[in-house]
Amino acid sequence: MNSIKLCFFLVTLVLWGASAHAAEYEKMNVRMACSTPPGAIQAAPLDKLAEIVERESGGKITFEKFYGGVLGDEQSTVKQLRSDSIQIGVMAAGNLTPFAPSSTLVIMPYLFPQKEMARKFFSDKNMMDNLADRIAGQSRTRPLAWLMSGYRVLTNSRRPIRKLEDMQGLKWRVPPVELQLNTFRAWGVEPHPLSWIETFNGLQQGVIDGQENPNDLNRDTKFWEVQKYITNVHYMVWVAPILVSERWYRKLSPDVRELFDRAAREAALWMWDWAEEQDKKALQECLAHGMLVNDLEDEDIWIKKARSIWPRYYDVIGGKAVLDDALAIMGQN
Repeated sequence: MNSIKLCFFLVTLVLWGASAHAAEYEKMNVRMACSTPPGAIQAAPLDKLAEIVERESGGKITFEKFYGGVLGDEQSTVKQLRSDSIQIGVMAAGNLTPFAPSSTLVIMPYLFPQKEMARKFFSDKNMMDNLADRIAGQSRTRPLAWLMSGYRVLTNSRRPIRKLEDMQGLKWRVPPVELQLNTFRAWGVEPHPLSWIETFNGLQQGVIDGQENPNDLNRDTKFWEVQKYITNVHYMVWVAPILVSERWYRKLSPDVRELFDRAAREAALWMWDWAEEQDKKALQECLAHGMLVNDLEDEDIWIKKARSIWPRYYDVIGGKAVLDDALAIMGQN
């Protein structure tokens, strides 16, 4: 066989193998939703997941996308996953906790005082598999991977926050999540629980003075129109699961399930690096639009008060041993 024929044979073999592989997947349309607009912090990794799955399935698996909260708030997304009316969703981790109390682990205040610790935690396969099983058992939804962005910084329209006492007298929007509400109470503040889709209007109308979210979300929402001051605080990394309907997931063939598992992990890893850059760019864009940023002068006090609520949640997350294991993974004990 001459070299030209050999090359033709090898190319044909590769194409035949790719076609055969694609033929293993049945045609399927997957509905997925999130609360941020296209290109933003939740939608971008969903697009990456869809890109991987569509490519590797040879276009047999397609996606219907509902971004920007068009199907309701983030807790509504969880409910729709539970009923299998949508199959994949992303929401801030706190909005999963009412349905899966064990997921409270990932938002314990000051669990990740350094960003690299979060990467270690979410890269530990044994911890993630055990957590996914507990969440699936409680909520009928399953995290295939975890997204991360920057820290949830404070923003407000009234004054710089440099010390804990500067928080007093301001009305703070906090997601309607018990642990986050109790964290603010530990700081001596009575928070105002509002869903994400109500937050901008609340700030605009003066119902609330401030809120907490990562810089990229603050940029994407153009909070500079209603906020002036940014305070760097490291109490919570923005974390969100790529969540699937457990009922739908269990019906998938092993090959298709493995494809979605892998695509979710790849999308999350891509997003971690993408979000790191976005967070830096977003802060600069916020500053360019007139916002001002400062650091805390007494964050050790914030840490002590926030971590004082940890014991209340030992039973919720599955026992103190679960938290001890998480700390050990990150080298914190």
